[in-house]
Amino acid sequence: MDFEVASADFSVDPVEVIRSEVEHHRCSFSGNRTGVAAGGSVTLRFDVAQPLEVPQLRLTISALVSLFGTSVGHAPVDVVFQGETLAWDLAVPQGKDKPWNIAFVLPGRLLRAGTNTLEIRVHPEARDVFWLHRLTVEAETAESLLKPRCPGDPDNSPVLAFRTERRPAHGSPTEPWTPAHRLLLHIDRGEEALPVQLDWQRQDGAHAAVAFRTNASGFHGHLRDSDGTTYEYRGRLADRWTFPDGLENTPAVFHRFAAQEERDGAWHDCHDLRLLIDDGGAPLTSVSWRDQWGDSATVMLYQGQHDGSRTTTVTPCDTSEFARKADDLGGLSPDLLQAEWRANGHLHLRIDPDSTAAIASYSLTSASGSPLMDPLDWTLYGLDAQDNMTPLDRRVGQVFSRRLQTRTFSLSPDTPAYRGYLLYIDATRDSSMLALGGLRFDWRGEERFSGHHQRSGQDTVGYRSAPADLPVPPSASVPESTGTSPSSVFRAFARKRGVSDDAITRILWSMEPALHFDGKRPDSVQPGDRVIGYRGGLPEMPLDASWEQGSYFVASFDLAAVPRQLLDDGLPREGHLLLFASSDCADGEALYVPPGTETAVHPAPVGESWDGSETETQEVLEREILVASSDVAWDAHGWFLLDDDDDPDDLGPEATVWYAQLAEALEEYRSKVGIEPTMDRWANKLRGVPLNPEDEWDQYGDEFLRRREEAVITLRNDPERFDEVYDRALKEIFGGEPLLNITHFGQDDLFGWGDGQVGWMIRRDDLRAGRLDEAEFRWFG
Repeated sequence: MDFEVASADFSVDPVEVIRSEVEHHRCSFSGNRTGVAAGGSVTLRFDVAQPLEVPQLRLTISALVSLFGTSVGHAPVDVVFQGETLAWDLAVPQGKDKPWNIAFVLPGRLLRAGTNTLEIRVHPEARDVFWLHRLTVEAETAESLLKPRCPGDPDNSPVLAFRTERRPAHGSPTEPWTPAHRLLLHIDRGEEALPVQLDWQRQDGAHAAVAFRTNASGFHGHLRDSDGTTYEYRGRLADRWTFPDGLENTPAVFHRFAAQEERDGAWHDCHDLRLLIDDGGAPLTSVSWRDQWGDSATVMLYQGQHDGSRTTTVTPCDTSEFARKADDLGGLSPDLLQAEWRANGHLHLRIDPDSTAAIASYSLTSASGSPLMDPLDWTLYGLDAQDNMTPLDRRVGQVFSRRLQTRTFSLSPDTPAYRGYLLYIDATRDSSMLALGGLRFDWRGEERFSGHHQRSGQDTVGYRSAPADLPVPPSASVPESTGTSPSSVFRAFARKRGVSDDAITRILWSMEPALHFDGKRPDSVQPGDRVIGYRGGLPEMPLDASWEQGSYFVASFDLAAVPRQLLDDGLPREGHLLLFASSDCADGEALYVPPGTETAVHPAPVGESWDGSETETQEVLEREILVASSDVAWDAHGWFLLDDDDDPDDLGPEATVWYAQLAEALEEYRSKVGIEPTMDRWANKLRGVPLNPEDEWDQYGDEFLRRREEAVITLRNDPERFDEVYDRALKEIFGGEPLLNITHFGQDDLFGWGDGQVGWMIRRDDLRAGRLDEAEFRWFG
């Protein structure tokens, strides 16, 4: 889509525009806003190349009307787009200095290729001045509705880029401004608000403090450079992106922390802190800020230290049969790693620290022999618990200028910690042999912060990064979970809060995570709603995809917007899932659209009527936006939890015990963790379990529960084998794998008739492999 946003910032003089032009009549600038007098107007012009790609536009007016003496101010305006008046005598609320943000829809039918014109006209009989701060016009498509909004902010927690200038402080007012390094900024801790003031210090002693204009369109402040020279410092907004766009070339300065705040004498988890301030200088040591809602925070950044006792094992992954150990301070001694360069032209060196660790830098030392055996090209990989490789550092054409020379190579400060590493040397200077004089690794301590924050009108509280390893309560004295599978992540979380391994195994075995959602009219979606897709209307589909007559487009899910739970749902977290169903609910299909696929809004198909007498256009369901619930939700497989109206006497004695054991496990989780998952079998949800499970759960339910209790005992001393034991049990019990729910809708909610459920099911292997196209349609009566 060629058009995304156009804006004009009237809080500065001259007006700053992005992808637009501005004209104004009977206007004057005053302080940090532009006044439009009675009979005055502002005109915003912007170009759109492909208007058919933009269903509608969102207009946000940031403005206010001052009090008229002791009376309420009065400066009504008309909103005119392409010559058509969309709002008459609009009264903007009055205020002293804080603008209001008012949003409108500009209909796509009025767009035309080329220049489009928006006018804000103040009524000729206005008694007061209409104070305008900002106009923003942005494209609103089905995809853009999937992005949560905060009032007055076109981008949610944006990444901001400023063109900056500086000049010596206390100099002449005529002293010229000189260009300075671009400032790239992103701060997000869940408040969804732009900064008003910002202060930061760097490791080289540099210090800056700035105050921002309305909507962060620019800033002014001071900068003390690392040499002690003080400057005036200012910037103008050059570009803005929605996170994570705009961060492609900033890995070394972007920080992300799990965070905690202090309440009632204890530390509690809170929203993650994302922090990026890149002014071209040294790393940060401290940051303070206040946002537009009046919330503030101060953080000091530092590196935690490991205890210096780490032991590292280095093992060539070929037929050279040796392994060596050395502490991380001394590295490996000269000539320790001399090894023959094998005929396949590769040498892999596996590096295993004694615990998960992050590399700050690594050093290679040339051997004392021929320089022809020096390494020339290599790659360093990080290895996870399953030995999946992530490239961390690639070096090509490296030369050692002397014998026994040590060269050090640093990694980005935000490089994650890995369980192991692989150094893959794939070329030497000019030899089939490789010789190294030494290899050393310097391990980075955990990056942390400590500080405080204050929400508007509340007391100041402590604020810190969450410790990497929370203490395990004494009651949970069990083997540590070190795996990275979805079940291991959930087990580690629950253990740290005192949940027993037996209870965790029963929950993992019996429960499926679910995400409930509601359908809302597009005009009723609120800024805090978590939008995950849309139902009905016209779908956005790959250019080569077809939509058959007689098939309703049901829904599209933006999988990247679907919130995660600790109990993993197995869904991919990228791309879109499109669902179609026949009008008689006899069949349907699923279409997975990978990220990056070129798509377009598909028109409703046209085909013959049922009797072939005429052509007709496929009926389209009414468009609704799908908004996710914030509640954690689980469903039990089969009917393995009793409802209030169920009679336990209907169960056999063995099944009664099995049901009670699961109920006790869920109660233990609730009491230890403090979260009671919602359990609702009805439709309109992703994953979970359908209201009426497949018949095979009735047929094999007892065996499923019996194998669960066997697994509880088996896994007490080896809980990391859960996935292996569970997968084998499913295949043996069901003769393959049972179908799992992807999503279910109420039939009446979709089509206005029937009392069944329309759903899509998938095999577990296909779900875990991301093969959502393999989903099978189901109707449940």
